[in-house]
Amino acid sequence: MGEDRLRTTWEKLGETDPLWAVLSHPQRRGGRWQPEEFFAHGQDTIKRTVAALAERGLRLGQRVLDFGCGVGRLSNALTAYAEEVTGVDIAESMIELAKEYNQHGDRIRFVHYPGGALPFPDASFDSAISLLVLQHAPPETQLAALLELRRVVRPGGVILVQIPGLPSSPAELSEDAYIARLSPKLVPEQLETGQSQLLRIAVTNDGEHSWRTGHRIRLGNHWMANDRMLIEDDGRADLPTALAGGTTAEVELLVTAPVEPGDYQLELDLVREDVCWFANKGSPTLRLPVRVTEQSARSPAPAPPPPEPAVADESGIEMHGLRTELVRELFNHCDCHVVDAVPDRLAGEEWDSYTYYVRRGHARL
Repeated sequence: MGEDRLRTTWEKLGETDPLWAVLSHPQRRGGRWQPEEFFAHGQDTIKRTVAALAERGLRLGQRVLDFGCGVGRLSNALTAYAEEVTGVDIAESMIELAKEYNQHGDRIRFVHYPGGALPFPDASFDSAISLLVLQHAPPETQLAALLELRRVVRPGGVILVQIPGLPSSPAELSEDAYIARLSPKLVPEQLETGQSQLLRIAVTNDGEHSWRTGHRIRLGNHWMANDRMLIEDDGRADLPTALAGGTTAEVELLVTAPVEPGDYQLELDLVREDVCWFANKGSPTLRLPVRVTEQSARSPAPAPPPPEPAVADESGIEMHGLRTELVRELFNHCDCHVVDAVPDRLAGEEWDSYTYYVRRGHARL
């Protein structure tokens, strides 16, 4: 995801589902966050953050930058600990909402930041904080942002950033994780013999355990005739994203009709590669009636193009990491001291993530 696409994605999210985009709980998607609950989460986060800083001999100071502020979830909470808070975000739609949600008047200013250099002089802030932000930017943007945060924080100031490292290895799935619900979104009722067709199926994780990309779970199909298997394992398609329990993603699957005309059932199921089909664990399949007719005498239609790369259910949100060694080396090279790098769960189960506690230079607040 380049910086232009990053900006476009977050502008759209700021217009359509801004609170969920900032704090992506599956049960809060579609405008289900209540602002009071949403901002209370920010207060809890900052309270824990200030305590963690104090344990390491660090503090925010009076001038704090909230980098990637979104609608101001953390910016508002930071006013309990700092006199001046500045929130910047790449999406103008987010900044406009942040101004509406501002609960502290001129103690907070919100600034649209289109990318590149931050619009502040050197050493403008006592500290900078960025949580749940840099993980959505490509590596070159992450590195540039870290250097900019270092530039605008004064010597002796604090930089607190959360960044994923590498994708983590998935845990083994328990027996009750193989529970899926499949719903048709775009399916044919009739095909010609040998015809290939793209389907669109909504896949819901009906269990409590997350399906991660490392689990290699895919959508597949069989062709049945009179409840007997005729063609096993016709098509396969990857899930576009990891799916936590209770969440749904749409998947496109290319299927090919049998070569003989007749009435068939198209059976869809999930498969964990090299392990089993979900049906073997008791998960219900989806069966759809499809009539297959003789191919018409006209020239055969060209084969359909391969499906476009699937877009994750997070409306275009992507995840990127930086090796912890690289983050440490970058800060050390720029006269910063990484006081601590603490594993966290902020990037979800898919990633090993860290919160970095950094002091710029060697002076103290």
